[in-house]
Amino acid sequence: MELKQIDKTIYKKKQRKVALILCLIFALIALGLSALLRNYFGNPEQANTMINLIGVLTGALITIGIFSRFVGRPYYDELRYAWNLKRQALKIQNHRHRWEVLLDEGDKTAAIVLAFYYKATLQIQSLEGNDFGYHDTEKREAKFLDQCQKKGLEADPHLYTIDMLLTLK
Repeated sequence: MELKQIDKTIYKKKQRKVALILCLIFALIALGLSALLRNYFGNPEQANTMINLIGVLTGALITIGIFSRFVGRPYYDELRYAWNLKRQALKIQNHRHRWEVLLDEGDKTAAIVLAFYYKATLQIQSLEGNDFGYHDTEKREAKFLDQCQKKGLEADPHLYTIDMLLTLK
């Protein structure tokens, strides 16, 4: 995965628009299905909780299906990029303590993976408007870069590949 620069305002605008549209689609389908199911299968003298739940779950599945048909279009490039970046950062985060141990041992792959992790995390936090987390991550990245410099390791996030995560066993 390659780090890219994306416009924060465009990202936020598209994220809000997609979220709003998905919520509206879900609400209309779920409420409509629940009403139809209650009308045909419901009992006016009893609670129709299960029928409503079936309508809501079916509405969620239909909404996911609709979204999955459109998410591959170029309009969603920034959203897909941010989603994939978050997934990569979380994969590294889940084993960060192990990468840090390897870094202490002078492993150059660990330096590259952690450099990518810090840059990805900073970009995500910037896109999401998480200023507190951003500044905290900046401090941790500075300590990391200092540690790499002392060990003579190159911490270039652009050298990162997804295959590097497979080396951690």
